[in-house]
Amino acid sequence: MLMLIFTILDLIVFITLILTHYSWIVSPLLIILSVIYLLVKGLAFFGELLSMLDLVIALYFILFLIGINFSLLFYFGVVFLLYKIIMGFVNL
Repeated sequence: MLMLIFTILDLIVFITLILTHYSWIVSPLLIILSVIYLLVKGLAFFGELLSMLDLVIALYFILFLIGINFSLLFYFGVVFLLYKIIMGFVNL
C-alpha cells in the first residue's frame, strides 16, 4: 500500500515537472508541495541512490522557483521519475 502511495505521488511530481518546465501551468503551491515531498522522502531514505536522486529533482524545482532553468536536470528528472513510476506500478 505504501508503495502505491509513493508511486502516485511520484506521478504527481512527474506531471508537475513537465507542466512547469514548459510553462504550461506554473503553480508555486504545487511546486512547493513537490519539493517538500521529495525532500522528506529523500532525507528519510538517505543513503539509497534513488532517494538521493529525489534530492536532485527537488534542487531542480528550487532552482526553477528562483528563476534558473536547467534543461539537463529536467531531462534527467523525467527519465528518472518515469523509471520510478513504471517500476512502482510493475511491482504492485
